[in-house]
Amino acid sequence: MLKTLKNFVENIPYPIGKQLAKVPFSLRLGNMYTKEKQLIKILKDINAQDDYILQGLNKIFQFAKNNFACYHNLYKQAGVLDLEIKTFEDFKKLPITDKEFFRKNIREFNGSYKLNTGGTTGEPFMFFMDKFCWAREWAAMHTIWETLGYNYHDLKLTLRGKNIGNKNYVYNPVHNEFILNTYKPFKEIKTSLISLFNKYPIKFLHGYPSTIYNLICEMEESLSEAQIKQILSNIKGLFLSSEFPLPYMVDKFKKYNLNFVSWYGHSEMCILAYNEGEFTNTYKPFASYGYAEIEEGNLLGTSYRNFSMPLIRYNTGDKVNVIEKSNSGRCLAFAVKEGRTADFVIDKEGENISLTSLIFGRHHKIFDYAKFVQVKQEEKGKITIYIVANTALPSDLSSLFDMTNINMKVDFKIIEKPILTKAGKFRLKI
Repeated sequence: MLKTLKNFVENIPYPIGKQLAKVPFSLRLGNMYTKEKQLIKILKDINAQDDYILQGLNKIFQFAKNNFACYHNLYKQAGVLDLEIKTFEDFKKLPITDKEFFRKNIREFNGSYKLNTGGTTGEPFMFFMDKFCWAREWAAMHTIWETLGYNYHDLKLTLRGKNIGNKNYVYNPVHNEFILNTYKPFKEIKTSLISLFNKYPIKFLHGYPSTIYNLICEMEESLSEAQIKQILSNIKGLFLSSEFPLPYMVDKFKKYNLNFVSWYGHSEMCILAYNEGEFTNTYKPFASYGYAEIEEGNLLGTSYRNFSMPLIRYNTGDKVNVIEKSNSGRCLAFAVKEGRTADFVIDKEGENISLTSLIFGRHHKIFDYAKFVQVKQEEKGKITIYIVANTALPSDLSSLFDMTNINMKVDFKIIEKPILTKAGKFRLKI
């Protein structure tokens, strides 16, 4: 029912949809959205953050150990069941959790939303979120976008790898955006896209850095630099999501005077951090959203707002460096080392397709069955998807993947363990 309604809303024509898009998010998401925006402003003061975070850590710790047997047993075995968290050093005494811990104990949890993700590491994971998660999420996201002058009335063009069939683009009034079909090469959508920019007041581009970068590269193959600058002349900025924007991509954006903001986040909603100003790979986490800490280079997150499935000292799987600390020793900013780089595969026509779009933008059913997913390409137009199963797989593996409108031959191979690098690291593309 909800999926049907969502599909209906996302296919409303622009003349009608733009009226729906005028409804403020404070009405769509309720009073919690407004409160969250206010909280974000209050917690811009670093001096106010420590007390707020410590209160949140204490509350979620007490709740978890008293309401979930897996946490009670974990803390009992670690000898921290009666721990009093007065400082961030006290909190470090709690054991680290990971995806495997929650997979083993998933039956203990429930919530308003059941979600799943493959993550940038390709490791499938199911989890639950509370009813206020989207109010928190969009309050923070809009705060990030507002650093570039964004208003929810502003129209944006989104390039995220969403499967929209054979259409060149569709309008989605939920976020006042045109969603571009990134599975079609620029030469096929050139006329339609130029018309879109000329007809509508598009102010922002939103999507994977690699996808926006690839679009600009394809534009350069058939348009002059002057033509491209004219098309992009009204763009106020880029919202770069999901991937780490690599230096050569940044250079391309600067070539066309495109300001941008990037952020670090993940579906589990433990940590949300954004880069301010000139891109320096320095991400500052929202204190209102969750607690970020670094241990031996590993980024750990604690979702002290999600009581449906608390993630406490949860290992995100990403490697980071601490850039800035508070007087209390808390991480105020970090730089991403690994886990956010972009990979492409090439289709039969020689077009680049972002693996983030292909694997994680299509909500494949495989994530209900697989523990690891990896992709290998040895020749143009053909890929092999390697699967480490977490449960029994159906005989027809192709039914678990949405490969419509993908101009590639896809083979599948089931393996017992993921294929690692010589250094023992996991890579999505092998």
